[in-house]
Amino acid sequence: MSIDGITTPTTTTPTTTSSGGGIKGTQDEFLKLFMAQLQYQDPFAPTSNAEMVGQLAQLSGVEQAKQTNEQLADLASAQAAVANAGLASLVGRDCNATVGNFSIDSTGGAPPPMSITAASGTKGAAMVITDANGKEVRRIPIPDGSTSATLAWDGKDANGAPVAKGNYSMTVDKGASTADITASWTGRVDAVELTASGPRLRIGGVLLAPGDIHTIGPESINTTPSGQKA
Repeated sequence: MSIDGITTPTTTTPTTTSSGGGIKGTQDEFLKLFMAQLQYQDPFAPTSNAEMVGQLAQLSGVEQAKQTNEQLADLASAQAAVANAGLASLVGRDCNATVGNFSIDSTGGAPPPMSITAASGTKGAAMVITDANGKEVRRIPIPDGSTSATLAWDGKDANGAPVAKGNYSMTVDKGASTADITASWTGRVDAVELTASGPRLRIGGVLLAPGDIHTIGPESINTTPSGQKA
């Protein structure tokens, strides 16, 4: 009489990753799978001792990886808290920020002025504001012949309506200018906003990434928010 061998179920170790990259699985889950493997293994071809030791080593590795991930998450949270606290020291200071990506939120307020510089006189240049879809919202001409100028934007589109809250971008259109043109927001940091996209600095009616700041001046004695008339 022949005895058919018992089919050994496929061993699965609980090291699946979630969409966020964290390791799932607990010691109890691993031990349940391990005991099920022992219970249903082929009695004529049992799992070798070396294989069992290897699987137990995997359990140890999973637990260590989980602890490491948790510690790294705690460390990242602590570093973010320290960084956010450091940004608070910018509130009330006059800063210059590179013109580029920015956000408008529901609080409103006029954007701060823009400082324009060029090595030689500009010709047909303009500051171009586009929305998150790349659609042009407003074009602000730079006076011809300028090597240094200050431009103001009232936060409205080409039709004179206030722009909706959202993400925007501002770029320089050189036109027929031969020299490079640089543009910077100029104003006082009124607040630090902790958004879903990370910390943002409020200067007047715009929210800017901290990395856009390139000049930090002394604390301003003016109590009127940037972009608003005193």
